[in-house]
Amino acid sequence: MENVLIVDDSKFSRKTTRILLEKLGYNVIGEAVDGLDGIEKLNELKPDLIVTDLEMPNLDGVSMVKRIREAKNDVKILVVTSMVSSQIIQEVIRHRTTIVKKPVKESIFINALKQLDR
Repeated sequence: MENVLIVDDSKFSRKTTRILLEKLGYNVIGEAVDGLDGIEKLNELKPDLIVTDLEMPNLDGVSMVKRIREAKNDVKILVVTSMVSSQIIQEVIRHRTTIVKKPVKESIFINALKQLDR
């Protein structure tokens, strides 16, 4: 069972993501409200997987992903966002992430998680 950290400024999104992940057998070990909080909790909790939004206050998801990769952290990252310009997609993919668009269907979410295991 993989340990997961959810990073999203929306309480509703964190809750729905938690419910889906737990339904799929993942262990949600923490939640963060923005990228800065996400990095802090990543260092503290050492999750196997981060599920994150991109648009957040203080430190956005793209910047958070860059910092994580610059620190040579190989944690798996799934980006779930409504902001999907081709430039943003290329940026997050360049940093070894998988991205899906909100609102995400359960089947697409499952396929994205499987891609991370390859």
